[in-house]
Amino acid sequence: MDRKAVLEVRKLFDKNDCRIDRMRGCYVNGEKQIIADLQDQFYSFEEEELFQYCELFKKAVSGRIGRTLFNIEFPLAAEKEGGAQEKLYRLLKSELKDEALLQEFFQDIIQHYAFTGNYLILLVHGVYDIPGRTKDRVGLSDGSEYVYPFLELSICPVELLREGLCYDAEAKSFLSRMENWSVKKPDIGLLYPAFNERNTDLHAALWYARSEKTRHEELADVLLGTELPRAESAEKDAFREIVERSLGEDCNFTLVQNLQEAVNRFAEEAGDSEVTEPPVLSKGEFKRLLDECGAEEEALSRLDEVYEEVLGESKEALLVENLSAPKTLTVETDSLQLKLQSDASELLSTRVIDGREYFLIPVSEDVTVNGIRLRTKTAAADE
Repeated sequence: MDRKAVLEVRKLFDKNDCRIDRMRGCYVNGEKQIIADLQDQFYSFEEEELFQYCELFKKAVSGRIGRTLFNIEFPLAAEKEGGAQEKLYRLLKSELKDEALLQEFFQDIIQHYAFTGNYLILLVHGVYDIPGRTKDRVGLSDGSEYVYPFLELSICPVELLREGLCYDAEAKSFLSRMENWSVKKPDIGLLYPAFNERNTDLHAALWYARSEKTRHEELADVLLGTELPRAESAEKDAFREIVERSLGEDCNFTLVQNLQEAVNRFAEEAGDSEVTEPPVLSKGEFKRLLDECGAEEEALSRLDEVYEEVLGESKEALLVENLSAPKTLTVETDSLQLKLQSDASELLSTRVIDGREYFLIPVSEDVTVNGIRLRTKTAAADE
């Protein structure tokens, strides 16, 4: 799914135009026991409760592809009888009305979800009549061309709120609050099927993780039957290794600085284009950028082998947005960290003095150390 598809799906959970037609769920404690079952009562909620539920569902399809959202392509094994995709497909076709399928799905989560504490499992079914494009391909028409049936799973931590004073806006006073359990934003989400090219894609799904630490790959393995794409930090590590091994002894400051600026431009240009697919740094693009930045032919030849070795059997291209650093340039040693705004990074240069390489930064008039303004030679000369 691309960013436009994600935004279109998020609108399916707007309170005033919600496309959910059925909801089931269960509340689980830290001992993996179901405390309560949630039956289908979605449209019996009060307005405020309905709003809170919709916010949870929208959160489970939020963020950026490659950071919190991960596109999943099911392997063939997952589509065979008893496979992860086949189970999801049966759930979808049942419209959450098959109790045995539901309980099997919930138990798969409970038995494999590595989480300490209470949590809420919410599973919804909905149908979206996909409006066609207008003739100019810009807006949406009133007519519906296709139907998109979907499931969305949200797994939300439930935390104990300690008793204490809290502010009551209506009473305009602080009142005593008793201990209570509060549902937090989802740690994990799953959308099936994927919404690709504005249509149903039964062979793909979208996985949501609140942060890199809560990707819960152990659960993804069970529910998806495949591994998750690389996390953002793993993408950065792979990028660094490819650059360092390809450039070898030629991995100098100027070349790396130019390469980072080239990656930043690549990400910016992709963001400004009408193409909504997340831009990737394929081997060909990687080689092109290194060549433009002045890498030697030997380094470009090494890239072919290094790229294959680092990315492994998947050979999944790196997401450019995970590699760009448009705001700062960071230089680190064992005892020093130097951060420059990207538009000022050209001020930093290197020079070899008496056989040793140094970083050089021009001293401006306004320099402080721990907040104390220095009297630089430039400032003194001007006076």
